Amino acid sequence: MDCRKLIQACLIAAVLVCNLSVSLAQDARHNDDLKGELLYQENFSTSKGSLWAASSDGNWTYYFDSGRYNMIVYRMNSWKSYAIKNSYSNFIMDVQARQEGGTSDNVYGVIIRKIDWSNYYNFLISGDGYYQMAKMENGKWSPVNWKISDAINVGNATNLIRIICKGDAFSFYVNDVLLEEYKDSSFSSGNIGLTAGTNYAIGPARVSFDDLSIWQIKSSP
Repeated sequence: MDCRKLIQACLIAAVLVCNLSVSLAQDARHNDDLKGELLYQENFSTSKGSLWAASSDGNWTYYFDSGRYNMIVYRMNSWKSYAIKNSYSNFIMDVQARQEGGTSDNVYGVIIRKIDWSNYYNFLISGDGYYQMAKMENGKWSPVNWKISDAINVGNATNLIRIICKGDAFSFYVNDVLLEEYKDSSFSSGNIGLTAGTNYAIGPARVSFDDLSIWQIKSSP
């Protein structure tokens, strides 16, 4: 390939990357336009007055520290979740999630529309770049497969998770990239929560969460 063709190829690649970035930014702005009333916000700066609890035993620990909500799971193939009692139906939810250390073959993410611990939705990502949308119904998981995405920041890094729930339609974003769209009418409303776990890796899994916000979706004009 001569120099001119190489330069042309590089310019085309740069334009494609730029167009993709613009498209993703426009998509994120469109989602922001859907935000209505702010329903709930938590920056985890203090445990005083917070709806989120702290506890510890030999298997897991969850607690407030350095302005973040930290979750550590020690045992292999063990998950820990915590949910607050606020109930939401149609909403946009943002939360920052960060692997703090330990194994990257982990799971961490968000619970939505939780009826009880036998019925809820769970959107999960991992420190090695995978994600899944799972449903627990009547104490049983629906069959799901892990998928990989380079939109997920791997290792000890922060990922912005955004979830949009409207009726039976769900959209799941990581770092402003749409990863999954899902339809299901099993649970129309419920609690929200956070999850961390080790999967089939030797622990610990160490993750933290920050800047959790929930907005009502604007009504269509």
